[in-house]
Amino acid sequence: MSEPTSVPLALTHAAVDDASHGYAPLMRVTLPQMKTPVWLATRYDVVKAALGDSRFVRDLAKVPGAEGGGVGAELLDDAGLPQEYRQYLEILVMVDGPEHTRLRTHVMRAFAPRRIAALRPRIERIAHELTEELAAKKGEFDLLHAFAYPLMTNVICEIIGVEEADWPKVGGWIRDYESGEPDRFTAGIDHLAAYIDGLLDRRAAAPAEDLASDLLRSSAEAEEGQRLTRQEMIALVFLLINTGITPPALFIADAVLTLLDHPQEVARLRTEPELLPRAVQELLRYVSTVRIGATLYATEDIELGGVLVRRGEGVTSALFAANRDPGTFGEAETEAEADAGKLDLTREAARGAGHIAYGHGAHRCIGAALANLQTEVILDQLLLRRDTLRLAVARDAVERVGFAGEGTYPVAVPVRF
Repeated sequence: MSEPTSVPLALTHAAVDDASHGYAPLMRVTLPQMKTPVWLATRYDVVKAALGDSRFVRDLAKVPGAEGGGVGAELLDDAGLPQEYRQYLEILVMVDGPEHTRLRTHVMRAFAPRRIAALRPRIERIAHELTEELAAKKGEFDLLHAFAYPLMTNVICEIIGVEEADWPKVGGWIRDYESGEPDRFTAGIDHLAAYIDGLLDRRAAAPAEDLASDLLRSSAEAEEGQRLTRQEMIALVFLLINTGITPPALFIADAVLTLLDHPQEVARLRTEPELLPRAVQELLRYVSTVRIGATLYATEDIELGGVLVRRGEGVTSALFAANRDPGTFGEAETEAEADAGKLDLTREAARGAGHIAYGHGAHRCIGAALANLQTEVILDQLLLRRDTLRLAVARDAVERVGFAGEGTYPVAVPVRF
């Protein structure tokens, strides 16, 4: 076996280059800030095969004879996160098989497509009110912090059952948690966990049509061994609030930036608004906010993409590279590379070959239907009902921050109507 390559922060883009030329469906690499080498899957078919194969697990402890906690544990150790806080990051995300099914089943009802579709009027109202308020100020505003974060916070808080007066407080705690600053990080977790515990008490006394009530109800009705503990409920709600705010807010910021970079596509969308649902899927493919998936570990020797992955070895999926794979998203063979890297809001994926920005298999994002709906509503409000949204700074002045192995995200997006 060749020595692993230590890859830079821009590994996702390097992976795109390799995938584009038909090379290395799996590359042996060491991710930034990591010590343990993994296989980096770059090609769409290989990534999808790994994500859909139950012989790969996220919890290294489930692999016979394996030692250590794997890449995820290295990241948490490097961040200095105390053990008692790890449940808030690992619950649902880092479990497999029947245990994952048990946890996921309790939250699925709140994210059922029919229930999410019923939220459209409320999301439209929230987006409209925010847009009108910002437009009325007739000045520069930050699309990320003045629009995307508040909107995502309000929507997920409503789904969870957080009282409206507490929405700003919950959003602030998530900002503390996401800051990474030691004096804010754990305090944000503590405040939000305590709030969720109190919310569950209030919903136990007075149930409502929200996720907090759903968890209490479904757990009480479940068979012995399938019920949730109180701590599991708190950790699940924490995870759903966090993932319901930050990733979709970052995606909206980059999706709008992408459209402002492609005015001809915006013009097409304005003349053909029926393309909006398809445009959302193309933006998800093109932007791929989650660039790198969780590392999967082989529970036995497995051939993947023509490469033998030994038991205990990790496979990390380059979702960004997979979503730009010309073998899947290219059209003409001679122009496949350019086509896969092109934004085309009319693109219609072949059956079974849609983007994997939401992941694939058992761990596919629970909130996919919600994210689709929110994006449709937001783009309609910001770019279709108005035609004056512009960047308030030069394009290269939009500041971005990098996270190891994940690419970069905007710090702020100054815009004006």
